[in-house]
Amino acid sequence: MTQSSTTIRVTLKQRDRLRTLAEQRASTMADTLDDALEALRRDQFYRDMAEAEEALRADPVGWSQYVSERNAWLDADAD
Repeated sequence: MTQSSTTIRVTLKQRDRLRTLAEQRASTMADTLDDALEALRRDQFYRDMAEAEEALRADPVGWSQYVSERNAWLDADAD
């Protein structure tokens, strides 16, 4: 399957940084950019998860319910 592509504007400095990273990884610029975007996506996901956990921990009743349910799932195979 052929992937479609597009052109984006980047500064020369950004292009050069991407090229250098790609060369260091023995990869293409497109694959390096894709990996960088995935790393950013994952980073944001885990930041969002941490914020949600922090908010839940601020609610003692909600946190207690979460811990009880989590422990029930984790101990499900122990029975």
